[in-house]
Amino acid sequence: MSMGPDQSESATEKTNQAGQIEREKTAAVQPTPSTPAASEYSETSGFDVMALDVVILLAAFFAITARLNAQPSNSLTPAAILSATGCGLLITALRKRHTFQRPGLLEAGLGGLILAFFQFIAAITYPNVIITLGLDEGQRLGFIATWGLIAVFSIIFAVVGAALGHLAFAPLRPLPTRPGAPPSSSPAAPSPPARSFINYLIAVLLLGLAPTLAGFIFTAGFDYMLSFYQLTPGPFPTLRLLSTLLPWQVPIHIDLSGSNQSAIVLLLWRIPVFVGNPALFDLQALEPLVFGGAAVSLLLLTTHGRQSDPFEQVRSLNWKTYLALASAFGLFLVLPADLWLLGGLHGLLQVPRLDVIVPISTLHILDPLTFTLNLITGPLLCLAIGALARQWYQRRTSST
Repeated sequence: MSMGPDQSESATEKTNQAGQIEREKTAAVQPTPSTPAASEYSETSGFDVMALDVVILLAAFFAITARLNAQPSNSLTPAAILSATGCGLLITALRKRHTFQRPGLLEAGLGGLILAFFQFIAAITYPNVIITLGLDEGQRLGFIATWGLIAVFSIIFAVVGAALGHLAFAPLRPLPTRPGAPPSSSPAAPSPPARSFINYLIAVLLLGLAPTLAGFIFTAGFDYMLSFYQLTPGPFPTLRLLSTLLPWQVPIHIDLSGSNQSAIVLLLWRIPVFVGNPALFDLQALEPLVFGGAAVSLLLLTTHGRQSDPFEQVRSLNWKTYLALASAFGLFLVLPADLWLLGGLHGLLQVPRLDVIVPISTLHILDPLTFTLNLITGPLLCLAIGALARQWYQRRTSST
């Protein structure tokens, strides 16, 4: 049966109208190519300058405050090592505000180098340091080798910290379908499981213990460096370096005036050393807490409930859960060193060239008061950082 010209034209018009309606429906359900909030960070693979700026400001602040002490504190030299993992975590957390694509390993490595650089500047600007290094070959060798080792390990630990943060807070994968189960009628992809409190707590525990592990690894490298260059080993065990994590210690003041000023160089590269901190409270020791606490708080805020889009509208983590995890990080960071150092340090004075090993008296740098203050300061500081970070993040998201 043949169709007339009028009928053919009518069928063509109906087909065109149906196609137009279908295209309009498709365009209506498709997401817009960009939103004002996301357009600001359209470059997901670019170098994150802002994250490095934050690291520079924090590193410079703590280095300047440490340099104000006439007697160098024990935390001045190893502070970069124990803050490096937190530095890498913070760079990853700052990147996840606008992209989940990569952790920012290059920025983390540069951040670790910046930490070591500022601490080195603070150390070398002490009185008579350059003069002593120019006259004493052994001091010069130990000083240069130690700070070179600090720079290398700071870079490595910062990169490791960034990778750990990226993996620990990565979106959970969807649950696999059971074999033999009927296929779902919904075409949507299966939703991933929600992250539980225990899951978050384990991640926070591992990240909180990372600086302690970094301290043990670095001290092994430092001991090898001493034996390689035939320098006298340190009198105290590895645990002495971990006192950097404790802001409250029993002060042990020494006189560095007059002829004793040349001995100040020993305090700037020997790890561990005989003396303690010049004051009861050491502000430099808060640096690992500040870096790590800010990083964990931002990671909890930016990754909770989101899969691949940092601008996805999801319900925030419960206030009580969020603050409990933030304070738990501070506790896990200071608790191991605080417990181990409470009983004092027992060491040996070794002189390999003379084949002499002499036991030395126990060094007590903690008492019940400082032990308790450390346990309070760590969680309380991270709790305050977490509260400030949440307020800032909520204002930022509401404005965008």
